[in-house]
Amino acid sequence: MNKKMLFYKAIIWQIVGIVWITLFSYMWFGNWNKSFLFSFIVMIVSIFVYVIYEIIWEKLLLYFGKK
Repeated sequence: MNKKMLFYKAIIWQIVGIVWITLFSYMWFGNWNKSFLFSFIVMIVSIFVYVIYEIIWEKLLLYFGKK
C-alpha cells in the first residue's frame, strides 16, 4: 500500500472514530465545544500515530520476511 492510500485510509477511519469520541467526550465534559475540540485533537494525533505504525509494521515485515 502506498503512503497516499495509507493516509486516506487513516482519515476515513478517523472520521468513524471521531463520531464515537465526540459522543463519549460529551458525556465526560458535558459541553459540546470542549467535546469537539478534544475530539479534533485526538483525531489529528491519531492519524499521524497510525501512519507511523503502518510504516514501521511494513518495514518489520520486510525485515523479518527476508530472513
